Amino acid sequence: MPMTSVLLADITGSTALYDRLGQQPAMERVGAMLARLREIAEENGGRCIKMQGDDALCRFDAPEGGYAAARQMLAEPWPHGLNLHAGLYWGEAEETRGDMFGDAVNVAARLATLAKAGEILAGNAAVEALDDGAREAFLPIGRIRLKGKSEATRVYSITQGASDGRTTIAGGFAALTRARTESAEFRSVDGVWHLSEGQSLTVGRAEGCDIRLSEPWVSRQHGRLELRGAVLEYADHSSAGSAVLPEDGPAVDVHRRAVPLMGTGVLLFGTGDQSAAGARLSYATNDLIPE
Repeated sequence: MPMTSVLLADITGSTALYDRLGQQPAMERVGAMLARLREIAEENGGRCIKMQGDDALCRFDAPEGGYAAARQMLAEPWPHGLNLHAGLYWGEAEETRGDMFGDAVNVAARLATLAKAGEILAGNAAVEALDDGAREAFLPIGRIRLKGKSEATRVYSITQGASDGRTTIAGGFAALTRARTESAEFRSVDGVWHLSEGQSLTVGRAEGCDIRLSEPWVSRQHGRLELRGAVLEYADHSSAGSAVLPEDGPAVDVHRRAVPLMGTGVLLFGTGDQSAAGARLSYATNDLIPE
């Protein structure tokens, strides 16, 4: 795949605009902003490959083009209470049938999700490809574990104004675990589930559980997964207990208590046998890690 600078910009404030103005007037204003995002990409030697909803996916042949477009998008005086947040990355990507796929697209999309309004997050490959003057505009804020990458990606922030508008690593228990977990994925033989901030999933044999496991030694209400305050926790409520097997750490037995989860690993419910597929749940978290 060719090397490409990928910039994914996502409009913020559109929901409030639709509530305030109604469908057609709001749609016209959002459409005008998307058109301007396209113009900015083209003014900096790039192209807008796809617009979907409130997103604009742009590509540039050189990292300088993506950086220049990102700066211009931040400086634009967006009207009607609209703004943007975006992700920028330099890496491999392939364009096909009006869309783009590849590592650079995946990372840019993940960074755009994490960015606040008025902020662009860039991965280390995008920043390191720039000259010294451009690099000085970015503030390093931490590292993020991305699925499929052997090492955590260093993340840099650039904003419209003061540093208090940047993505930060919050305190509390998240600071003690040295990470901010933004989302998590869980897989069993029967399905895939996702958690984001403020959400929870119950695990057990009972019909009312979000994740149902079939083995007889799994309790009806075995445990609960919850992502709150940027910390993912598993709380065991069973009589038989559970086991947490992190990919990069020692196994932990859990019985009637809670334990934080980070990175990737396996949860076993009521057994230590990893071959018991009906009592096994794999997990993978997206963590923003402070330097």
